[in-house]
Formats: sequence, structure tokens, C-alpha cells
Amino acid sequence: MSKVILDAIKTRLYATASLTALVSTRIYLNSAEANDRFPLVIFAATEVRTSPYFGSIVRHEIDLEFQIQLGTTSGLDCYNIADAIATALATPVSVSGFDAARFTRVARGVPSFNDDGWTMIERWRVVAHDI
Repeated sequence: MSKVILDAIKTRLYATASLTALVSTRIYLNSAEANDRFPLVIFAATEVRTSPYFGSIVRHEIDLEFQIQLGTTSGLDCYNIADAIATALATPVSVSGFDAARFTRVARGVPSFNDDGWTMIERWRVVAHDI
């Protein structure tokens, strides 16, 4: 079931103009295309937990990592992309078969320079319930 939630998140990210203005359509689930241009965003589920919740309802909790990659001269540009992701996740996302997916930022990233560009990882948690 987490695949449906992740697909809904990707749709929301693509629909957020402030994010696509910065990274275009370079938003990927799990891995980027080989030799893709910067900037880009890769997001992945790092942990998925399900638990019973009030009888037959199941609570789905997914920990997400958003990896922001830039080739610019300033790592501070990572924060602009992170803020656009936060804008995308500020309101619940509609997911087929669930009440809605709600988001909480768990950890704010810090830009780091390696090889040929800047990287920053933001951690989020999403919770949704079966309906």
C-alpha cells in the first residue's frame, strides 16, 4: 500500500509550481536517471510501519528522505528547494483508499559539498489510514 502513497506524493511534488520552477521535472522516486542534470530531488521511503488502529483501520507510517542535489556555487540554494518541498507537503495529499496523507518534517537538512556539487537530505514522516 505504501506505493500508492509514494505515487501520490510524487504527483503532488510535480504539481507544486515553486518546486518545478527550481528543479523542472527532475523529481525521482528511489533513484535518478543516469547522468541527469542538477538540480534534482530524489525521495525514498526509508522505513514503513503499519499498525492496527481502531478495529479494522490500519495506520500507515512512512519515513521519507528527500535528497536534494545541486551543482551551483552556493549550498544555500538547497534551502530554496527544501522550502518548496515543504510547500508541497504543507497540506494533506489525497490518496486512493486512504483518508489522506499528512506530513511532518522530522529533520531539517544541512548542505554538504562533495565531488561536483551540493547535497542536502531532508527527513519527513507521512501518516495515512485505510478507509
